[in-house]
Amino acid sequence: MRMQNCLYVLILSAAWVATEAADVTQTAEHAKRCLPLWSIDNIKVLDEQNIAFRMKNDDYYLNRLPNTCHNLDDNRAIMYSTPLASLCNLDIITVLDPVGGGFQNMGSCGLGEFQPVSESEIRQLKDK
Repeated sequence: MRMQNCLYVLILSAAWVATEAADVTQTAEHAKRCLPLWSIDNIKVLDEQNIAFRMKNDDYYLNRLPNTCHNLDDNRAIMYSTPLASLCNLDIITVLDPVGGGFQNMGSCGLGEFQPVSESEIRQLKDK
Protein backbone atom coordinates (compact mmCIF):
# COMPACT_ATOMS: atom_id res chain seq x y z
CA MET A 1 0.00 0.00 0.00
CA ARG A 2 2.80 2.41 0.93
CA MET A 3 4.65 1.67 -2.35
CA GLN A 4 1.45 2.30 -4.30
CA ASN A 5 1.03 5.75 -2.64
CA CYS A 6 4.66 6.65 -3.43
CA LEU A 7 4.17 5.63 -7.03
CA TYR A 8 0.99 7.72 -7.24
CA VAL A 9 2.79 10.79 -5.85
CA LEU A 10 5.68 10.23 -8.26
CA ILE A 11 3.32 10.04 -11.26
CA LEU A 12 1.48 13.21 -10.19
CA SER A 13 4.78 15.03 -9.67
CA ALA A 14 6.02 14.00 -13.11
CA ALA A 15 2.76 15.17 -14.70
CA TRP A 16 3.01 18.53 -12.92
CA VAL A 17 6.64 19.03 -14.01
CA ALA A 18 5.73 18.14 -17.62
CA THR A 19 2.83 20.64 -17.56
CA GLU A 20 5.04 23.40 -16.14
CA ALA A 21 7.73 22.69 -18.74
CA ALA A 22 5.16 22.86 -21.53
CA ASP A 23 3.90 26.23 -20.23
CA VAL A 24 7.43 27.66 -20.14
CA THR A 25 8.15 26.31 -23.64
CA GLN A 26 4.93 27.79 -25.00
CA THR A 27 5.73 31.21 -23.52
CA ALA A 28 9.28 31.06 -24.83
CA GLU A 29 8.03 30.08 -28.30
CA HIS A 30 5.90 33.23 -28.49
CA ALA A 31 8.71 35.57 -27.45
CA LYS A 32 11.14 36.69 -30.12
CA ARG A 33 14.83 37.17 -29.59
CA CYS A 34 15.13 39.59 -32.54
CA LEU A 35 13.01 41.95 -34.61
CA PRO A 36 14.05 42.75 -38.19
CA LEU A 37 14.93 46.45 -38.41
CA TRP A 38 13.06 46.89 -41.70
CA SER A 39 9.79 45.77 -40.06
CA ILE A 40 9.88 48.19 -37.08
CA ASP A 41 7.54 51.14 -37.65
CA ASN A 42 7.72 52.92 -34.29
CA ILE A 43 9.50 52.61 -30.94
CA LYS A 44 7.84 54.08 -27.84
CA VAL A 45 9.46 54.21 -24.41
CA LEU A 46 6.79 53.47 -21.79
CA ASP A 47 8.87 53.71 -18.61
CA GLU A 48 12.30 52.83 -17.21
CA GLN A 49 11.83 49.13 -17.96
CA ASN A 50 9.41 48.82 -20.88
CA ILE A 51 9.71 49.73 -24.55
CA ALA A 52 6.91 49.15 -27.08
CA PHE A 53 7.63 48.28 -30.70
CA ARG A 54 4.93 48.74 -33.36
CA MET A 55 5.66 46.80 -36.50
CA LYS A 56 4.72 47.78 -40.05
CA ASN A 57 2.08 45.01 -40.07
CA ASP A 58 0.53 46.58 -36.90
CA ASP A 59 1.79 43.83 -34.58
CA TYR A 60 3.08 45.04 -31.22
CA TYR A 61 5.95 43.76 -29.11
CA LEU A 62 6.91 44.70 -25.60
CA ASN A 63 10.53 44.60 -24.56
CA ARG A 64 10.75 44.37 -20.78
CA LEU A 65 14.37 45.18 -20.00
CA PRO A 66 16.00 42.70 -17.61
CA ASN A 67 17.04 45.62 -15.37
CA THR A 68 15.67 49.08 -14.74
CA CYS A 69 17.23 51.58 -17.13
CA HIS A 70 17.58 54.80 -15.15
CA ASN A 71 16.97 57.99 -17.16
CA LEU A 72 14.92 56.08 -19.77
CA ASP A 73 11.66 57.91 -20.42
CA ASP A 74 9.53 59.08 -23.34
CA ASN A 75 11.15 62.54 -23.35
CA ARG A 76 14.55 61.14 -24.25
CA ALA A 77 15.79 59.51 -27.41
CA ILE A 78 17.34 56.08 -27.58
CA MET A 79 20.13 54.98 -29.87
CA TYR A 80 21.22 51.48 -30.79
CA SER A 81 23.91 49.98 -32.95
CA THR A 82 23.75 46.45 -34.27
CA PRO A 83 25.94 44.56 -36.72
CA LEU A 84 22.89 42.64 -37.92
CA ALA A 85 19.77 43.69 -39.78
CA SER A 86 17.83 42.98 -36.57
CA LEU A 87 17.46 44.41 -33.10
CA CYS A 88 18.03 41.57 -30.63
CA ASN A 89 17.67 40.79 -26.94
CA LEU A 90 21.43 41.00 -26.40
CA ASP A 91 21.74 44.45 -27.98
CA ILE A 92 22.42 47.58 -25.95
CA ILE A 93 20.43 50.81 -26.15
CA THR A 94 21.84 54.18 -25.15
CA VAL A 95 19.62 56.85 -23.59
CA LEU A 96 20.20 60.32 -25.05
CA ASP A 97 19.09 63.64 -23.56
CA PRO A 98 18.68 66.57 -25.96
CA VAL A 99 21.06 69.32 -24.79
CA GLY A 100 21.56 72.50 -26.79
CA GLY A 101 22.00 71.44 -30.40
CA GLY A 102 23.10 67.88 -29.63
CA PHE A 103 22.63 64.98 -27.28
CA GLN A 104 24.16 63.93 -23.97
CA ASN A 105 24.71 60.22 -23.24
CA MET A 106 22.64 59.31 -20.16
CA GLY A 107 23.70 55.65 -19.92
CA SER A 108 23.19 52.32 -21.64
CA CYS A 109 20.99 49.30 -20.96
CA GLY A 110 20.51 45.80 -22.36
CA LEU A 111 17.34 44.68 -24.10
CA GLY A 112 15.25 41.66 -23.12
CA GLU A 113 13.12 39.38 -25.30
CA PHE A 114 10.31 40.80 -27.42
CA GLN A 115 6.91 39.62 -26.16
CA PRO A 116 3.90 39.92 -28.50
CA VAL A 117 1.21 42.14 -26.97
CA SER A 118 -1.92 43.95 -28.06
CA GLU A 119 -2.23 47.68 -28.59
CA SER A 120 -4.56 47.87 -25.57
CA GLU A 121 -1.94 46.19 -23.35
CA ILE A 122 0.55 48.85 -24.46
CA ARG A 123 -1.97 51.60 -23.61
CA GLN A 124 -2.59 50.08 -20.17
CA LEU A 125 1.14 50.01 -19.41
CA LYS A 126 1.53 53.60 -20.63
CA ASP A 127 -1.35 54.79 -18.42
CA LYS A 128 0.22 53.37 -15.25
